[in-house]
Amino acid sequence: MKIDYQLTGAGWAECVFVLNDKKYTFWPGYLTDALGEILEALLNINPIYTEECYLEDGASAKWDAEPQETEWNFKYLGEDQMEIALYHYEDERWNPEIDLKFQYSYDEFLKAWVDISEQLLLEYGIVGYKEMWVQYEFPLSNFLKLKYYLDHHTEFPVDTKTVDEITTKKSKIEMELDYIRGK
Repeated sequence: MKIDYQLTGAGWAECVFVLNDKKYTFWPGYLTDALGEILEALLNINPIYTEECYLEDGASAKWDAEPQETEWNFKYLGEDQMEIALYHYEDERWNPEIDLKFQYSYDEFLKAWVDISEQLLLEYGIVGYKEMWVQYEFPLSNFLKLKYYLDHHTEFPVDTKTVDEITTKKSKIEMELDYIRGK
């Protein structure tokens, strides 16, 4: 399996997905937070993270491309395996042009998307990504959580403190900046 994802212009991207020597190409547009939804869905099926975000039944990401739609459905199966269902509709939601379902390593699939995200962040920057994608910010928090998970197989470090029944959570910006830079 191989995934390539590039921004192609203001509010448009191209995703080339290769599975078993068959190539599929999708063009997500600015109407959806394409990269953000993928990372959110992959975080939501990660069992290391707390129950407040883990979705046992799976998670999905939808890309709107006027009038095309691509839907990714993910479910964590355990022991680093996930189920991926991929559907692509030209314009009729009930009749997919592409209908794939397969199992793959969660860590390998996640690494492909974390690498893509890191490449986009380094190429465009935080502000530049927003300028290119128009309606959505770079999914920085989820990117950092997932990158940290790949390196350490634990949650991203966040300090939690409760005073007078008010809970605050803080991360360390210096550590985050170093992590973005690869230090």
